[in-house]
Amino acid sequence: MDDAAQDEHADGLCWLMPGHRAAPAEALRRIQALCAAWPDLHAALFVVLATHQELPRDMLAAAVKQFRTDLDPHSREDVLSLLTAIWNGGKSGFDAVLRTRANSPKKGNNLSWLKE
Repeated sequence: MDDAAQDEHADGLCWLMPGHRAAPAEALRRIQALCAAWPDLHAALFVVLATHQELPRDMLAAAVKQFRTDLDPHSREDVLSLLTAIWNGGKSGFDAVLRTRANSPKKGNNLSWLKE
């Protein structure tokens, strides 16, 4: 292991490296901590998306929804749209989706095992 790799491992940042596969419980713990640390919704979703790129976005949406009470009025599909908007459209795209989803009718959840 070279010096850079040892420093990375010592700092506990190996989970941010490309290709790292976290156990679901480990990822949920980190997502919960990030959601709590970032009071701004856009910032919280942005940092979760940036740090968990290996996870499918629909799983990220379900996980984030568990830890952000400001997402309670939104469906998992709404949160998925917000994550996509952050990835593709930055802050302005995110705000546009948030405005349009706030009053839209909600569809039923076909994934009964996910907590919404």
